[in-house]
Amino acid sequence: MDEPMLLLLLGSGVAFVFAVLLWKLLVTTLGIASTQWAVITGLPDEPVAQVLAFGIPALLAAFALLYLPRIAAHSATSVRLKGARR
Repeated sequence: MDEPMLLLLLGSGVAFVFAVLLWKLLVTTLGIASTQWAVITGLPDEPVAQVLAFGIPALLAAFALLYLPRIAAHSATSVRLKGARR
């Protein structure tokens, strides 16, 4: 296979993965925003519902930003160490 063609296929594959991830992020954001809008407009005098509508997505985002990279790095390290022992 020709080198430019291989680079084109690799680049298009990476672009496709990024597009899918961006699409999933946008759909998730739309779901969270529409749920928050529905709670705020439907229950304007319920502070507990409003705190839950804004607090749960914020806590999930904080968990994802703080702990998921550490978990992924730890699992990658443990897989690499297990493979080195054999």
